[in-house]
Amino acid sequence: MLSKKIKVADVERFLKENPDFFLHNPKILKKLKFDSLKGKDKEKNIISFKDWLIENLKGQKDDLIKNAKHNYLTLKKVHEVVLEMVCIKESSLFFSYLNTKMPTFFKLELINLVCIKKNLCDQFNLIFLDADEANKIYHSRNHLVMDAASEDSVLLKKIKKKIYSNAIYSLDKQTTRFFPFLIFGSKDRHFIDNRAYDLILFLSKIIEIKLGEFFGE
Repeated sequence: MLSKKIKVADVERFLKENPDFFLHNPKILKKLKFDSLKGKDKEKNIISFKDWLIENLKGQKDDLIKNAKHNYLTLKKVHEVVLEMVCIKESSLFFSYLNTKMPTFFKLELINLVCIKKNLCDQFNLIFLDADEANKIYHSRNHLVMDAASEDSVLLKKIKKKIYSNAIYSLDKQTTRFFPFLIFGSKDRHFIDNRAYDLILFLSKIIEIKLGEFFGE
């Protein structure tokens, strides 16, 4: 318990101004107590700095293993999808594969293209945005953003699905013409931690190439 003369802010300011304090006074660390990261019993929830540090390191290792496993499984799926996509020769089959089979395969709520041509959207079950709306959202070409979904987004209002996180890839307009974006949507935190960013970017570029085959000038 701090005295009335010494406030938490004073201690915090002192430590910030003296970042090497514990290097010169390591014995103090042995007397400090921390909340356990995994204990649920309040009576057993206080641990030493050494044990707290060990728990942190174990947690980081577990996260690394989990991410590596996730990326490996995603890599296998991406390769399988790419091999199937390159064999598709008709646009109708391509769009059906993209917005019907791929979301199920990757266990996502949504994978689809945004299109500024209403007739193409109606024909292939795509997401329609007029050119002005699309230009307000569009980033530089080949730009991928992974983040929490915004309820105020014009794009998400068009989707009419419950999306918690999304990845939006800005396509090369010179290649894809009527298709400014590719969007991946999840009902959980899937895209918030940037997991498998490079794989999603790679898959997006392959989809862009296929679009160019069908609609490129």
